[in-house]
Amino acid sequence: MLRGIDTAASGMIALQRKQDALTNNLANAETPGFKQDASPLRAFPELLLERIHDGQDSRTGKRPTIGTLTFGVYNQETLPMFSQGSLVSTNQPFDVAINDQQLTPIMQNNRMIKPSAFIAVQSADGGFRLTRNGQFSVNANGQLTTSTGELVLGQNGAPIMDVELTSGDVGIRENGEIIVHPDDSDRARTVGSIGLMVVNDPNQLVKEGNGLFQLEGANPGMIEQNLPAGLSLQHKMLEQSNVDLPQTISDMMANIRLYEANQKVLQAYDKTLEQLNSIGRV
Repeated sequence: MLRGIDTAASGMIALQRKQDALTNNLANAETPGFKQDASPLRAFPELLLERIHDGQDSRTGKRPTIGTLTFGVYNQETLPMFSQGSLVSTNQPFDVAINDQQLTPIMQNNRMIKPSAFIAVQSADGGFRLTRNGQFSVNANGQLTTSTGELVLGQNGAPIMDVELTSGDVGIRENGEIIVHPDDSDRARTVGSIGLMVVNDPNQLVKEGNGLFQLEGANPGMIEQNLPAGLSLQHKMLEQSNVDLPQTISDMMANIRLYEANQKVLQAYDKTLEQLNSIGRV
């Protein structure tokens, strides 16, 4: 009986963690470049039951088995899904979206993996990070920054400087090159190129807050100098989150129903134990 309590309790804990992931996805449905998290439920290792007092089978040399017993489920991790969100026009001078749908999948460990491209940024602590959020602005020092304040790195690995605050005269080419006053040949100048990094296996990334990702061992020296075929930047556009709102809401409702079912199992066990306790006192 106590095993049944443990199984139901483990289910409730796992479902609560899954609900947290779904809630976070829903809250970031409008965050540019956000990648939704999958929260798979996994079964605990199963216990093999045997009749230990029976003799061994003469053919197999093993004891007869009764079957297996599981101890419930657990939710150990959340896994970002790196499918590309839809690209929408914003008409904002510093907005840029990554278009990497045409990158060629590669074979790793006998499975095909779709590479993903990211914008290289410098976090507040000076660390090297990656992001898909191309909603940029210019700070008081003329540096190109993300919406949460990280410095955007150029192809040379250094923060992009000297971007003028006059937002009407900025152009960003498909290769990431930033042109100030692109329509004025006398004043037009290049202030840098947005640094991009292609990650062959995005599942190796560690997701952080503010839409940032960290890759162990990654550094500015890994920024692409020449963009591979199938990768480009789209100026005055943003990549929307890849959260599927109807599916997320449906999953949340199903998750709540499963949580309530496990809760009813615990209540049934509680009543049974209460009755046993009453009989014991008599």
